[in-house]
Amino acid sequence: MAPRILAIEDDDALRIEILDYLQRRRNHVRAVGNLADAQQALQEERFDIVMSDINLPDGDGAVFCMANAGKHPGTTWLLMSGHSDLVQQSRQLKRDPDAPPFSVLNKPVPLRVLDDFVRLAMAQKQVA
Repeated sequence: MAPRILAIEDDDALRIEILDYLQRRRNHVRAVGNLADAQQALQEERFDIVMSDINLPDGDGAVFCMANAGKHPGTTWLLMSGHSDLVQQSRQLKRDPDAPPFSVLNKPVPLRVLDDFVRLAMAQKQVA
């Protein structure tokens, strides 16, 4: 079964590039540009992976992850940002014992790295 991925990215060109790349690798991808649409998507579908920009027009992707990860067990979360201070803040959140597990990457992220992330996440799910 194809991995189900929610990609949250406000940059239209990058969102389309991520969507196209991951779909060509036989993933089911839903791509949205803001957290309101992401919240709606989480209510409508179950996702194996959520990839989210941190700095979004309607909020913080890290806060969104913290608020939603516990409601969606079995979903792997990836946060991304081109702002090093936001990446550092998100990495500090990972140290909180109450924080759900998530990964953080600096943008720009090569699309091949996103594909590798998907494959590794799905392999770990099969082992569990």
